[in-house]
Amino acid sequence: MLEFKELKPEEYGSFYAKSPQRTFLNSLEAMEHLKVRNREIIYFGVKKDGELCAACALSSFAIAKKLFRCFYAQRGFLMDYSDKEVLHFMTENLKKYAKKHRGLYLIIDPYVNYYELDEDGNRVEGGFDNSYVVENLEAEGYMHRDFTYDNSTRSQAAFMFVKDLTGQSAQDVLKGISQQTRWCINRTVKQGVEVRELGADEIDIFIRMEERTAERRHFAMFTDSYYKTMKETYGDHLKVLLASIRPAHLLEALEKEKEQLDAEKAEIEAKLAETPGSRKFLKKQKVNEEALEINAKKQAEANELREKHGEEIQLASALFTVYDNECVYYLSAAEEQYRNYFGPYAIQWYMLKWCTEHNVNRYNFYGISGVFKEDAEDYGVYEFKKGFGGRVEQMVGDFILVLNRPLYALYEKIK
Repeated sequence: MLEFKELKPEEYGSFYAKSPQRTFLNSLEAMEHLKVRNREIIYFGVKKDGELCAACALSSFAIAKKLFRCFYAQRGFLMDYSDKEVLHFMTENLKKYAKKHRGLYLIIDPYVNYYELDEDGNRVEGGFDNSYVVENLEAEGYMHRDFTYDNSTRSQAAFMFVKDLTGQSAQDVLKGISQQTRWCINRTVKQGVEVRELGADEIDIFIRMEERTAERRHFAMFTDSYYKTMKETYGDHLKVLLASIRPAHLLEALEKEKEQLDAEKAEIEAKLAETPGSRKFLKKQKVNEEALEINAKKQAEANELREKHGEEIQLASALFTVYDNECVYYLSAAEEQYRNYFGPYAIQWYMLKWCTEHNVNRYNFYGISGVFKEDAEDYGVYEFKKGFGGRVEQMVGDFILVLNRPLYALYEKIK
């Protein structure tokens, strides 16, 4: 026996915590974030023989001069989409509810993979095939909307790049990273790049950097309030990281290195005094002299950076959502003039290590366009993410269930 009922937020949250379809966008925090952006939120569930077997976080907003409402189940239902009986029951009851509240259409975009893909976006022979989700939704009257291949969909990311961290230590992760990406990570260490988490009162650092990045790369960004309310509603599930160089810290490390090199120099000179012309120690002396020259050059550069840019040089920033099952690299920004310090690489490496330490097994680099040709507009973004190792994922896409076809056709013409 099936029963459709409204759920309390805590009931939805308990079911969410056990669902394989859970992600940050269908969390309670996501719904609170929608609520502060003037969306109405209600939670529904389906019980089968008294046990909750499906749930839905449904948001809505007014359209067409407030005559109608759009309903949206962000990242779909939490359910087994192969259960046609439950899917039909959920759909029919949502239709009744939406029509009763002037709903014109319902959109869903399930957090379910379509086909198994490799790191190059090619289908894996013999891999999983979840096309039944599309078939079952279409059988219920949902229209499968065409995929977009420009890194922006009508709803949420359709293609993403994901790395599985299950059972891996930081060193295991490092081994799975490309040689070029490892080189970039090592450079951040040698150049003294530091990563720290920004506090709630420092969110403007990310916002202003995102503004400059958006202007340079010609993409639209969210409003300031979007980021600030996201930090408020997601709380500890949101991490905003900053990669920077602090010249004082760099100079301190370089001074310690110089002390070690000076001690080595004295030891080598003493050995050469005992055995003049020793090829072994002459070679060591040359290596030591070169190291001291590099150290002096780095100290001069650090002092120049300090003089020109102050005590903290901000390189890059990124916003992550973190839940027990998944970390999502959601948004990022970087300062072009400091690109040679590889701030974005330092941030990714910091967060990858954090996930291995906190048993977060799914590391989602998030949106890519789904175009894997070198002339693709976002190919550099895809290559950056691919360098850390992982695979491409394609979600099943987004679907629209029209509730009043004549009025919807008119709405499409005049909107």
